[in-house]
Amino acid sequence: MTLQRRTRARPPVPLSRLATVLAVLAVLAVPGLAVGLVACGAQDSGSEPVVTSGATDTPHGYVEGADEATEPQLRLAAIDADDADSGGLTLVDLLTGDSVDAPAEPEGDEPDVLKESDGRFLFTADDAAVTVTDTGVWTVDHGDHNHYYRSEPSEVGTVDGDTPGHVVSNASQVAMFFDGDGAVKVFPRQALGDGELTEDVSFDVGAHHGVAVPFEDHVLTTVPGDSDEELPGTIALYDDAGEEVSDDLTGDTACPEIHGAAGLRDHVAFACGDGVLTVDDDLTAAVTPYPQDADGRAWSLVAGRDLVAAPFEDGGLGVFDPESGEWQIADTGAPVVSAAVAPDDSTVFAVDEDGVGYVVDAGSGEVTAQRQLVDGGGDTAPSVVLTRERGYVSDPVAGTVAELDVRDNLREARSIDVGGHPAAIAVTGDK
Repeated sequence: MTLQRRTRARPPVPLSRLATVLAVLAVLAVPGLAVGLVACGAQDSGSEPVVTSGATDTPHGYVEGADEATEPQLRLAAIDADDADSGGLTLVDLLTGDSVDAPAEPEGDEPDVLKESDGRFLFTADDAAVTVTDTGVWTVDHGDHNHYYRSEPSEVGTVDGDTPGHVVSNASQVAMFFDGDGAVKVFPRQALGDGELTEDVSFDVGAHHGVAVPFEDHVLTTVPGDSDEELPGTIALYDDAGEEVSDDLTGDTACPEIHGAAGLRDHVAFACGDGVLTVDDDLTAAVTPYPQDADGRAWSLVAGRDLVAAPFEDGGLGVFDPESGEWQIADTGAPVVSAAVAPDDSTVFAVDEDGVGYVVDAGSGEVTAQRQLVDGGGDTAPSVVLTRERGYVSDPVAGTVAELDVRDNLREARSIDVGGHPAAIAVTGDK
C-alpha cells in the first residue's frame, strides 16, 4: 500500500504448468491440473478451471470458487477522487489490459478514500463506514512454492463507525481505527476471503486521530492526549481479548505528535514529531530520532518487509531500518507526496509534489533514476505503487496510470486509461 503525505496545519517464483500437473499426478493420480484465468477470457489467457477427480478428491492448493494460474494474477485498482456516486473504483487486469467489473461502492455524498490495500483486499472509507472489497486475485505462499488464484471481485461488507481513520492489515488480521470515538475493531483476514466480516475483538481507547496495528497476537494503538485537538503522544498494548496489557510493553513508548504507522515483519513503527517509535517482536519499544539532515518530520510511513520509507515534510526521503536503527537519506527537489517500497526492500519509488519520480536504492539512499512523470501542482496528488517487476504512477489530470520500468530509468512501458481523477492506486494479486 502507498500512503499519501499529510499536509501539515507491504518473491513468488511462478510455477510452470508442467510442475503443477506433475505435483497433482504424484499426489492424487488425477489426469491433470488445469489452471484458470476467467475474468477476462480463459481461452485468450491459456488457462482453465481447476478439475477434481471426485467428490472427495481435491487438488493440492485447491480453493473453492477460485481458479488457479501459473503466474501472479495482477489487477490495478484506481480510486476516483471526485466520483461520489459509485465510489470511483476501477479495476484493470494487468496481464491483458482489460477492464474488470468492480463491485458497486455504496452511494454517498463524498467519494471514498483508500485507507489500505494489502495485496488482495481494498479498504475504502467515507465519514461513516469502511468498505472491504475483495479484488479477486491473490497469491498463497506454500514455503517452497506459491499458488496463484483469481475469482470475481466482490464486496465483502461494510463496517460502520464514527469517522474512520487508519486501517492496517497484516497476514492474519486487519485493524480499523475510528477517530470519532476511538473504537478499534479487529477482523480475521482469512475470513474476508470467504466473504465473512466478523470481529475478532473490539475495544475503545477514546476519541482522537489515531491508529491501531495488529502485531504478535496483540494490538498496538495510540491513545489520546490531554487535548481533544492534539495528536497522540504515546501508545498502548492490548491483547486478543481486548484487554489492555501495557505492562507487557517495555522501553520508551512516549513520542509526541504521532501521525503515521507501518506494520513490518518483525516491527511496528510510528512516525512522531521528533523521530520514529518502533516496537519489536519482544514488545520492546524504542525511539530513534530523525537524522540531523532530515528536512522536517515525517507525517506518514510506508511499510516494506523490514524497512520503512519516511517522506520528510519539507523535502527528501528517509529509509529507516528498525533492526539496525540506521537511516539512509535521498534528496528530492520537492516534498514527496507518495512512496512505495519494493517487496524485497531493495528499492523505494516516490513522486514529489511537482510530479518528479525517483528510484532510490534502499541500502544507500542513492537516487538511481529521476525524471518528470506527471504535471505537478494539481488539486489531486499522484500516487505510486511498486511491485516485483514494475512501478505505477497515477496521473489525476489525464485519468491514466503509467506502468514504468524502475530498472530502466523509469521508462514508460504502457499507459493505462482508468478515467476520472485517480487519487489513489493499488496493485493486488501478489500476496
